[in-house]
Amino acid sequence: MMIARLSLLAAAALGVSVASAQTVISAQGCTSRSFSIPSWFISDLSTSDEKTSFTVLNRATNQTAAYECQGANCSAEEEIEDLVASVQLSGATASVSVNQTWVCSDRSPQTKFIAAGTSSVSLTDGKAASSPLLVKGSLLQPVAVTPQYNEGPTGHDTPGCLAKSEKPSWILSHVIWADQDGDEITSVKEQRLTFILTNVATGYEASCMSQGPVATNIFCAGTEFQSFTIGRYSISTAVEFDPATYSLTVNQTWFCDDHDAAKPLQISGSGTIALPLQCKTEPVAESPSHLKKFCTVPDDSSVGITGALGTVVTLAPYSIEDPVPSNQDSCTISSIFNPRWQFSYFSTYNNSISFEIILQTNRGFRYPNPVYQGKATEDNGWFECDIGYDGGSQVPDGPLWPYKCQFAYDEGTKELQLKAEWECTELDLGNPVRFSGVSTTTVNSNIVCEKVEHREYTDEPLGEGEELTIPDPVGVVDFCYTENPSFSWTGDIKDVTWTSGKRA
Repeated sequence: MMIARLSLLAAAALGVSVASAQTVISAQGCTSRSFSIPSWFISDLSTSDEKTSFTVLNRATNQTAAYECQGANCSAEEEIEDLVASVQLSGATASVSVNQTWVCSDRSPQTKFIAAGTSSVSLTDGKAASSPLLVKGSLLQPVAVTPQYNEGPTGHDTPGCLAKSEKPSWILSHVIWADQDGDEITSVKEQRLTFILTNVATGYEASCMSQGPVATNIFCAGTEFQSFTIGRYSISTAVEFDPATYSLTVNQTWFCDDHDAAKPLQISGSGTIALPLQCKTEPVAESPSHLKKFCTVPDDSSVGITGALGTVVTLAPYSIEDPVPSNQDSCTISSIFNPRWQFSYFSTYNNSISFEIILQTNRGFRYPNPVYQGKATEDNGWFECDIGYDGGSQVPDGPLWPYKCQFAYDEGTKELQLKAEWECTELDLGNPVRFSGVSTTTVNSNIVCEKVEHREYTDEPLGEGEELTIPDPVGVVDFCYTENPSFSWTGDIKDVTWTSGKRA
């Protein structure tokens, strides 16, 4: 729904049908939604004479039913199968609890889910002050996790966000304008504008700077470039600057749901100001016939911009903090339904084996991780894995490689066996799903060998005054590796088991 120049409180009060909320997750199947958003919408909740009625929608299955309650016990003429709902009234607050078992058949094998959750809402004249009410669920089966929701764009739930957005305003600080003339031979022609832009309604800060020799379009960036947990909506900022008049125009889109999380708003606004710059001009040292100008706001003070409200869009309920929908399998779903390791860069050095590995998740390019041969195990021919760097531990899926493994390699048949344990963190970072399984594959790439000098290094720390030195060669050994360094292959993981626990 698009609304132009309408009171934001009125816009927030406008309802959005429950059906429209499903557009946020329609790209996913039942299984994917059940892992990412096991939850329910409670709509049209009202109570009178100790009787309560409401409608339940399971967001994963799209099942819906109308319930009536006598006291805490609730039932429906056409109930959702295996769903138990209850209501507790305490003064002007209603607490709704849902426990449900359901099965998703869009993946093979079909999966049984069990989830439960509770949420509260204040009552006004016997009706819910916010509708629909989101009841977030914790999964009890097939894994015990509480899926995480996003933080949302900066300031969306800051008290007063909506009220302050009625009259958009921004603060510019640390303003610097530099303008240098030049012939591009003895001196460079350059214009540079930098400042910090703060939205008063949300507290969102963006660092802004000009790009190119003429400072007309300004690039602004904030926390959205550093966080994986903002979600599907990101604050956008466009700034135009006229070097001749010092006129600066801000166009920005931000989000507010401090009034009602069930009715989040996307808000656009703009404002223009002539920067009150104080400048100093002097010759360019390398080319005195050209001048350079350096300007700041007097006393390095801040500059306020008062703007005008633009368009306002009412978004789907709770969509600001919803997980971002995806058509691709996550770490957890890949590990349960199609578990495979991707291997690459197999090599042997002085009879010690190494290779690179990553979980095959179809989530775009991710760096594989090197695995080196550790100490021998009690099982003949098996070795512990020495896991290499952990360069991807901060990505949303977590490190897509084992945190513990053992492997065996048959040089004659080129068969590589791997017993591995790994974990997926995208559902619940503090309580990840932990997997284990066995993979048997063949290194089916041509392997080439060459003779190289071997040096033996020590792990002993350097003593006081000692310098790091390269040891002399102690002999010549074989270094063998896959002929094509970019070659990779996959190996299915069998006998997969999983559980939930604290992060390894």
